[in-house]
Amino acid sequence: MKSQNKSTTILNKLVEASAGSYSQYQITFWAQLILGFLYSFGLFDSGIAGFVLGFLMPSLWVILTYRYVFLKARENVRLPFPAWMQKNPGNTLVIVIDITFLALIWTIILTGLYEPRWIKVIFTMIFPLLTLSMLRNLVIYPFPKNDDASQTDQEKENSNERD
Repeated sequence: MKSQNKSTTILNKLVEASAGSYSQYQITFWAQLILGFLYSFGLFDSGIAGFVLGFLMPSLWVILTYRYVFLKARENVRLPFPAWMQKNPGNTLVIVIDITFLALIWTIILTGLYEPRWIKVIFTMIFPLLTLSMLRNLVIYPFPKNDDASQTDQEKENSNERD
């Protein structure tokens, strides 16, 4: 139990550092955008930079995003994700599939087998920024508790018709 609380604390600190406040999110967003642009268009071409910008950071944001979904679901919050993604093993499965996909793409790119610029743009700018933005939206959106949803839309409609 103690190790679970420690991992939750680490997760919350990492979420806070990358997307917890507007200024942190902006710093992270613009750093990823600018560095991804520079790497994608060959202004600095380093395997380590490609690994960090295209694999390490997106993997971190994938883990943070989906584990944050898992933690929020445990707090009995309604989330815009399928129920199977809000609990294990589905949550872990999505993380593993995303990271495996990133690892496969970056193995191909960093070994030089396939290296078109548009692939680098997608995986150093677009995918990481979408994942980071999804994390930011999860942090700032006031999701209602499941207890607050006592009436379904159909029940509300029926009660309005009776009035």
